[in-house]
Amino acid sequence: MNTGYALVVAAPGDGWGHMGNGGWSGWMWVWGAAMVLLWVAVVGAAAWLITRAAASRRVDSPDPRATGMERARAILAERYARGEIGTDEYDERLAKLR
Repeated sequence: MNTGYALVVAAPGDGWGHMGNGGWSGWMWVWGAAMVLLWVAVVGAAAWLITRAAASRRVDSPDPRATGMERARAILAERYARGEIGTDEYDERLAKLR
């Protein structure tokens, strides 16, 4: 005799009962669908965050095809934009790079 059958026979009432006599009755299907949707949302959000982080790293990294002079000009422009150097120093260094 199998253990599950012995438990059903020993239990008072008309059988399993906790899931509508073995089926998904009542509102049980709503909870199952909600859990599936929750996990789809969690996996989708994780994929979106990973993709977004990878894309932002690509934008911040310098162009690998750029020459040394182009990189130097880009770095100089970034320093000027951040306010690390003034207009006179920027113009002077840019003139030297040309």
